[in-house]
Amino acid sequence: MTPPPSKDQTERTSPNNIREIFNKSQYPRWIENGVLTPKYIRNKHLPHPELVNEPFCTYSQLIRYYDTNGRWLVEVHQYFRSKDKSIGGRGKPDPKRLRIGNKVLIADKEVNT
Repeated sequence: MTPPPSKDQTERTSPNNIREIFNKSQYPRWIENGVLTPKYIRNKHLPHPELVNEPFCTYSQLIRYYDTNGRWLVEVHQYFRSKDKSIGGRGKPDPKRLRIGNKVLIADKEVNT
């Protein structure tokens, strides 16, 4: 009898730390070049975009990106401006979860690293 698959370890880290790891990784380039497959977990029109300093017709998107084997690698949030097709906020996807091997880093505002 084969053992059940091992569960991924999780580690909470600061939003700044997960951004730094994400930005130094290959993931942003893979996302930009279409290497990873996106799955939209949330794609919601903002009813009051001015509350987050975004223009009318902005969407809040939570996207999980998968590799060619169907394993998710990174989950990001972004504000998508539908009028000019740009990304709001810092102008880049903001990582919320990041897989490194069998470890999943989770952005947590309560952690200061």
